[in-house]
Amino acid sequence: MLKMRFRRTVPVLMIGLLLIAAGAWADSGVPEPRQPTDRSVRMLGGLEPVKEYLSGRAWLTMEGIDPGLWIRPGYNTLTRMDWNSIGNHLYTPPNVPEGAAAAIQSPALQAVGGGLLVPFRDPAPAFSRDLLITRDFSATPIQTEPHIAANPNDPDHLVMGTIDYNFPAVSAYVSVNGGLSWEGPIQVPFLRDDRVSGGDPVISFDRDGNVYYAMISIGIDEFAIGPLQLADIVSSMAVAVSTDGGYTWEETVSAARSEIRLEDQQIDPSGRLRGTIVAGFLDKPWMTVGRHHRDPARDVIYLTYTDFEVASEIYWIGEVPTLLTRQMATTIRVVRSEDQGRTWSDPVAVSPTVNRSFGEAGGGVTPGMFGTDRVVQGPQPLVGSDGTVYVVWLDSTDDGSMEGLGEIQFARSTDGGRTFSAPVIASVFNEIGFRPRNAFFRYWGASFPQAAIGPNDELYVVYTARPSGRPQDDGDIYFIRSFDRGSTWSRPERVNGDETDRLQFFPAISVAPDGSIHVMWGDMRDDPVHIRYHIYYTTSDDRGTTWGFELPDLGHTVRDTRVTDFPSNPNRGFPQGLFIGDYFAIEATETDVYMVWADTRLAEFGGVNQKIGFARRRPIRSPDIFVSPPAGPGGQNVTIQGFNFQPDMTVFITLEDATIASARTNLEGRFTTSLYMPITGEGPQRLAVYDQSGNMASTSYYTEFGFGDIETMYRDLQEQLRELMDELRRRN
Repeated sequence: MLKMRFRRTVPVLMIGLLLIAAGAWADSGVPEPRQPTDRSVRMLGGLEPVKEYLSGRAWLTMEGIDPGLWIRPGYNTLTRMDWNSIGNHLYTPPNVPEGAAAAIQSPALQAVGGGLLVPFRDPAPAFSRDLLITRDFSATPIQTEPHIAANPNDPDHLVMGTIDYNFPAVSAYVSVNGGLSWEGPIQVPFLRDDRVSGGDPVISFDRDGNVYYAMISIGIDEFAIGPLQLADIVSSMAVAVSTDGGYTWEETVSAARSEIRLEDQQIDPSGRLRGTIVAGFLDKPWMTVGRHHRDPARDVIYLTYTDFEVASEIYWIGEVPTLLTRQMATTIRVVRSEDQGRTWSDPVAVSPTVNRSFGEAGGGVTPGMFGTDRVVQGPQPLVGSDGTVYVVWLDSTDDGSMEGLGEIQFARSTDGGRTFSAPVIASVFNEIGFRPRNAFFRYWGASFPQAAIGPNDELYVVYTARPSGRPQDDGDIYFIRSFDRGSTWSRPERVNGDETDRLQFFPAISVAPDGSIHVMWGDMRDDPVHIRYHIYYTTSDDRGTTWGFELPDLGHTVRDTRVTDFPSNPNRGFPQGLFIGDYFAIEATETDVYMVWADTRLAEFGGVNQKIGFARRRPIRSPDIFVSPPAGPGGQNVTIQGFNFQPDMTVFITLEDATIASARTNLEGRFTTSLYMPITGEGPQRLAVYDQSGNMASTSYYTEFGFGDIETMYRDLQEQLRELMDELRRRN
């Protein structure tokens, strides 16, 4: 019997009413859609059922609430949020501490955001200090959804990709010194005829050091129903390649693209078009590079994604055509490239096509489809040492998405991704919802499997699930493994070592060349309010049998350990707290472990602000400043030099609580500037320098002649003058 889902049933879509209501649209405060051509074309919106299942920026775009598309008249059809109503809240501090208000009001200091006001950082016991990689070039200081990869020929050469709301394109940052400093942003363009990047950046290197950048590219496609010209959103799985380490990118190409098509078309006795409109959208790209299954000397790029298709029947009410949504089908697919991303194969289905039906009219399931209330999402590919291709993904099962039970499913290919085995259920778990009950950001993507492969083809997967027996807990991190190429899988094991009901989410996993496993995630255990998160980490040297982190020199042995030196509050990082991405990322090499995440620390005191944070196992030297001379009278000229700051970034120089100057670092993170030291009280004064990402160094300057000395001189002069006047009176 067909299971009815009235809560998510899509209403009848009146196309004719869209045309009639065009004037009302313009008066509603919602930006009117831009026309794809000069003809009379209106947006269809046939992908409405897909929205809540999409990942990354594509979800925001489909919902019309992408902050990167606000206040750009005539540019896009893809936003409806009234960002004007947010106004200065994007960059005006909501709660500046007393004494700092005047300083932060200047335009120069608004650029630094909260970096000037972030309090003392509590360093983690075994990780570097945190760096904030990303920078801003607009009034939308938001980045999210980072991914990172290391060059196999140079483990200190890193490339990081991120959604960047400063631009319509995604961005890349490059480091050649293991993350000590970063160059960027470098925009990686979406497809030429599209409108905007849909995010989901993924970075991979091949064995020759070429680097590949996968993303979603979103455009508009037009079609007709009878006399009406209509349009809807379409997407591509887009890939760009860089042959110089990430500094420049070749023209982006489409590896696969969705379409809008008319099926079963016929003309009824009244001369009206009948049939089914199928609107497609491709989502959630993930990419890996591995050896060719027949030629060990060659690399192949594999890209997996989710193919959404919404089928709607054409009806007529009088002279007005109407679409009635019948079903949404999802399929995991893979494409491959054997020529460094220039051309791509036809898509191959990895999973069965599963179906979600809508309303009473959806009765029956289309042949070849399974389920009536089910989606598949979040695939990730791996390549074994012999070229075998492995893919894992989430299956929501037929009890509804974001509720009930979910499954991690697995399939493999021994012929280079041309055919795949029947899926195997790797794990069954309590599926998480759209968002946790303690925050507003979407976190369903935390249930998508994050996968890694060991040197002997061990398969490892981590994901977020609701723990059984603790109904208050909306998410823990679980680990499964397979030592027989995915034929059998271990029982899920909880990785996070806390015994609280606090949320853990967005796990990421990587395996180092020596076979050690490294896992990171977002964790709210340290916050009694249950909203701020730190990044936590653990590792295993025995293929996941035991977990823990040990520093014998410090006597530090724990199940897991904190990485970040300052927490993030998702409610402050993104407008209305809606989005911190769908994933964080980790990369383990033979020399280090690198981690990136969405970091909101600058928003604590500086308005909406979300950056990409970075940490590694090796320490990162703290910034230093040198003052010459270190002492003297107020008003004298001094030289200040700074070292180990972020490169090409504004720094602000403060004396006690006053900002007295600014400077700019060079590409090595250094600066030199001269200034006149303000007149202050006599004695030591705290001199500090902050960069725009919150890094700080301090020293002292000793004022040998200041306000106190001036006051003493004034009083001495007054006393001398009084004595002189007294002497004159006596003589007269």
